[in-house]
Amino acid sequence: MRYTKEMTNDNSPKAWEQQPDEPPNWYNRFEIYLGLGPSRTPTAAYRIWTGGSNSKLSSTASKRAKEWRWEERAIAYDRANREEKAAFEAARVAEARQRNRRLNTKIFEAISVIFDTADLTNLTKEEARALLPSLRGYLRTASELQRRELQSTQDTDQLPASSDWPVLDQESKKVLHLYNADEE
Repeated sequence: MRYTKEMTNDNSPKAWEQQPDEPPNWYNRFEIYLGLGPSRTPTAAYRIWTGGSNSKLSSTASKRAKEWRWEERAIAYDRANREEKAAFEAARVAEARQRNRRLNTKIFEAISVIFDTADLTNLTKEEARALLPSLRGYLRTASELQRRELQSTQDTDQLPASSDWPVLDQESKKVLHLYNADEE
């Protein structure tokens, strides 16, 4: 009889856990088999538990591996691990995306405050020219963050690694720090 997820109920053990009536010594051997990873073989597990480097799988061990469905159970174990890792990675990506969206929003808000405070219409040409490099830097950083965010949502919904995001220059960091301090 093949083991399938539909055959289990909520009270039955997972495929890779000790099964009802499975002897503890054979379950311990199965755990060794599981621990060998996706390229595992019953022979490799047998060599570990017998301590023999050239040992061939005994007929008893072969029968027990089939009786306790080692291969099917290991496949279920590997699948569950892949699904768990994928869920963890999806959560990590979503969290990083949220963090970058908040940062992007704060930078745009800080730039808006700077423009509002600067009273640009009443600046002299010299004052405006003096502010221009800083304002360009803020806008360039904010635009790059926004571009990458838009690109990450379009390209297979994957977020670039945080090291791939632009590094804020010292002037931008100061403004963002002042803006954050006002919020606290």
